[in-house]
Amino acid sequence: LLLLLHQVPRAEDDEKREAMVVWRNPAGEWKSAPAGGGVGGLEAHIASYRTAIHQLDEEVEAAKTARQYFEVMRRMHPLQRATRSMLEVVQATRQALPDDSRIINLRDQAADLERGIELVAADAKAGMEFTVAESATQQAQAAELANDEARRLNRLAAFFLPLATLVAVFGMNPPESLYNQTGFWMVLASGVLLGFVVRSVVAQNSRKKG
Repeated sequence: LLLLLHQVPRAEDDEKREAMVVWRNPAGEWKSAPAGGGVGGLEAHIASYRTAIHQLDEEVEAAKTARQYFEVMRRMHPLQRATRSMLEVVQATRQALPDDSRIINLRDQAADLERGIELVAADAKAGMEFTVAESATQQAQAAELANDEARRLNRLAAFFLPLATLVAVFGMNPPESLYNQTGFWMVLASGVLLGFVVRSVVAQNSRKKG
């Protein structure tokens, strides 16, 4: 009986996996390589997966940004596939040796790890989706705030533009001579009134666009 497994995968391995081999000779003795111990080596192999999954679970709990969630998921996917493959191998061994209590126990441990990595993956995916949605909401709120500020500036510009235009047309004179000119106050009042008119038109157009 030969069991071919993978060592705990790492993202930096670039899909190159190190093998873990466990076999049972005709005399019923279990052997393993590269680590010895036979069934004990298989149990240590499963324990290494448990440690890796627990570490990823802690990193998911600590993640705050989409980048952090992405890094966790990038390392999780190879581990998820390897855990599922390990369960299939141990389950097949359990079926071949239905009376071996040690194999039954290891099969149960592998099944628990497969469920555990699935839960961690689901938490990471949900956390990343929530973080992305929250970021999009914040960006939309910032854009709306910027639009409000732009509308206020447009209204101020619309109010003062007629006055600035009148000043440019009639020129700048000292205040004491300006006040005594015929029609000054009429021109000023006309400019203010025109400013209110333009401002109201700009505000109405802004409301329609909003």
